[in-house]
Amino acid sequence: MLLGGALYAARLSESRPQVVYSFSLEEARESREPLVVDINTASAEELDELPEVGPATAEAIIEYRTANGPFRTVDELEEVPGIGPATLEKIRPFATV
Repeated sequence: MLLGGALYAARLSESRPQVVYSFSLEEARESREPLVVDINTASAEELDELPEVGPATAEAIIEYRTANGPFRTVDELEEVPGIGPATLEKIRPFATV
């Protein structure tokens, strides 16, 4: 049964790791914010966090944005080379304009 989590760290002078941060499962559930990326302002690294988007597609999104101006809707991502309907459906819950 998972009740929470903890981060352990050890200094070279310590014989065993010590708890430096812990949280309950309820705290984790409450504080967890979904990943939502603004496709008009995101860097390549941030875009790379989206499902089915790798470095090449992230760069293609930025190139499209630079050439055509800001995206008006998330659906406009389908105009980016490498993003089709199936990929767009995976990205849609995590993207915003």
